[in-house]
Amino acid sequence: MESGQDATTEIGRRLRDLRRERGLKQSDLAGEGMSVSYLSLLESGKRPVTPTILRRLAGELGCTVEYLRTGQQSDQERERQRELLLRLTLAELALRGGEYPAALEGCEAVLAEQPPAESATRRRARTARADALERLGRPAEALGELRELYRDATIGPGSAEWLRLAVALCRCHLLAGEPASAVEIGEAALAQLDAVIAEPIEDHLGLGVALIEAHHRSGGLAAARELADRLLPLADRNASLTARAAAFRQAGRRAQQLGDTALALTLNERALALPAEDELGRYRGLLKAGYGSLLLDGPEPEPTRAKSYLALAEQELARCGRRSDRAGCELSLARAELMLGEYADGAAHAERALDLAGAEPTGVGVWAWLQLGEARRLQGRAAEATEALRTVERLLGSAEHGLASGRDLAEAWRALGDLWFGQGQSDSAMRAYRQGLAAAGLSGAAPLRAMLRPAAF
Repeated sequence: MESGQDATTEIGRRLRDLRRERGLKQSDLAGEGMSVSYLSLLESGKRPVTPTILRRLAGELGCTVEYLRTGQQSDQERERQRELLLRLTLAELALRGGEYPAALEGCEAVLAEQPPAESATRRRARTARADALERLGRPAEALGELRELYRDATIGPGSAEWLRLAVALCRCHLLAGEPASAVEIGEAALAQLDAVIAEPIEDHLGLGVALIEAHHRSGGLAAARELADRLLPLADRNASLTARAAAFRQAGRRAQQLGDTALALTLNERALALPAEDELGRYRGLLKAGYGSLLLDGPEPEPTRAKSYLALAEQELARCGRRSDRAGCELSLARAELMLGEYADGAAHAERALDLAGAEPTGVGVWAWLQLGEARRLQGRAAEATEALRTVERLLGSAEHGLASGRDLAEAWRALGDLWFGQGQSDSAMRAYRQGLAAAGLSGAAPLRAMLRPAAF
């Protein structure tokens, strides 16, 4: 049996731990007859907690008085926590299934629950919420959540959660048009991962793919090529498939209908874990696609070799990639075909990229229309080429282009200027160049030659 002092110490420890889990400072809980110094004494076990203060703190921290006193949850509270975790796994499954608004709504509902869900559940919900925001084209909002999660000292470099957050941070900086920040985050994370795991393994793939693209986007072609050469052997390993996922989901639904929350949670967790295995296949495809794109952008482009890697990537991504992944691969294939003089094939790949991009403003559509315009010009179909470039003008002049402001937008305008210039339409070219300079925050500078290179992320 605990002594009075032992019980006071344990209550203080639970108060401190819960406050930190909730992200609160002592000053956030102080007030109404309880100063910061008094709360500090309570947390250190140097003062007993009165029943009135205990009830107030339990309400503030979103737990029961029983838990603060004993560290034990009631059966009712344990069942409530299981229900919250089940709701979260269903939101995560919606995320995996491409139902991003529903996933975001589910995560936010779990995070708004009072009393709050357990700390581990809340972390998962916040991570999934950031993922949903990214997929919905709101990377700036996702970054705020991801930075805070990544700074948490309780997750160690090399862990699955740490790796997922590092990759997401790098990717969202790219989507927000901040390749230099993506490089900084990615390089630091890769160094930490290398310190834990000296030889590259599958864990390096996701981070490596994001960092290669970050170097590529920021102009560091040599660094991107060096990292791609290091990781490319991993792309030849075979990934296992996840055919049982649907069966687990169906079994989980049946268990939920029968009121067995614990079993439903277990089965849905299994379903959630299985698709993660296919992420390795996706990263393999992205690595090959990124390598092919690097071969096109080097000082001595190698379109034939690039095309072979991109064809392999296309097969891999058709099996387990996202539509945006496949669209980026199609754009690179279009570039390779145009370099090889296969203009009809280049146009076909650009059209497939447009189909995959859909109606969402991701920026892929802009680059696909640019590629298609160039392909049509090279085919001698001037009217269709002009129509494609006018479409690009309309997209870039609206708020629905899906490109980050600054460098990405400037590069697209500059590429458009190059293509207008290639068609002999100097007035249109100069307008596009001026728009590009304005997007970059410059004026009076000479236009630079743009590469028709889309963002892969």
